[in-house]
Amino acid sequence: MSCSCNQAKIPVCNLEIDYSTVQRERILPFQISLNLNESTLVPSVGENQRFCYDVVAVGEDTSLYADLSHLVLGICDQIPVEEIANITVTINGVDQDVIFGEGGNVELRTANNPDPPTGCPGLKFDFPLDKVNGNMRICFELTVAREIAGMDVCLFGGNTTAEGLTICGPSCEKQSGSCPVIGYQRSTVCVPVTVTPFAHVGTPITSCCGEPVVTAGDICQRNGGVCRFTIKQQICVAVPVEFGARAVTGMPSVQCGEVSNTNICTDCTPVDTAAQVKKATSKTPSKFLK
Repeated sequence: MSCSCNQAKIPVCNLEIDYSTVQRERILPFQISLNLNESTLVPSVGENQRFCYDVVAVGEDTSLYADLSHLVLGICDQIPVEEIANITVTINGVDQDVIFGEGGNVELRTANNPDPPTGCPGLKFDFPLDKVNGNMRICFELTVAREIAGMDVCLFGGNTTAEGLTICGPSCEKQSGSCPVIGYQRSTVCVPVTVTPFAHVGTPITSCCGEPVVTAGDICQRNGGVCRFTIKQQICVAVPVEFGARAVTGMPSVQCGEVSNTNICTDCTPVDTAAQVKKATSKTPSKFLK
């Protein structure tokens, strides 16, 4: 089977990631999304390529969750400092002072000199963020446009590193002529749930009924020192369960078809990149695009 594909400007990659669901001894409860409304992924002539990411805290005020100390966006390691421009950081609606360079609050860490706590290379943003109410927007521009592909994101806070999730970002990959494909599989996921009854007994309250009666002699009725009664309560248990799945790609293979020195792809449909971006944007949750 042959196909004709236009250059894929926006390949298939994650528009959002959620580290709050990654279980560790301490959780860094932050959701990160590529803000397509504020980004310029396919710039016009003379225009910079622009990336904007929203970082939203969804944690609770308990020791299980940790505040964010800093994060590292694993941009293409072939991007020099001179091609990075117009870096902005906004936290809870307040613009922050950005100092870009060695020793600043934004640094370009290389594979030979990665971020010390995480060991991750990339563009490091050293801005703390509260685990419950934190909301941060990070934007930067590239003077030379890059292909878009999955980019590693590393978080650090509470002496914990969270890594392994990737989001759309500037890549070193060459994707000219590639055909992005999304595979679908219907699956049924089940999880056993065990309901164990419990009853918490509150503090007994003793009340006096009427005036005390004083009588000579021992006239108490004996009931073994205890009184017994039974309380029954019908209950209904609602168990919220969120289903999901992680997909891991296997080794790609190809079935070779006809070859020719003439165009045999005339009956194939070109990939509509603009439609892909519009569809991806419409599915991005509004809570990530504030």
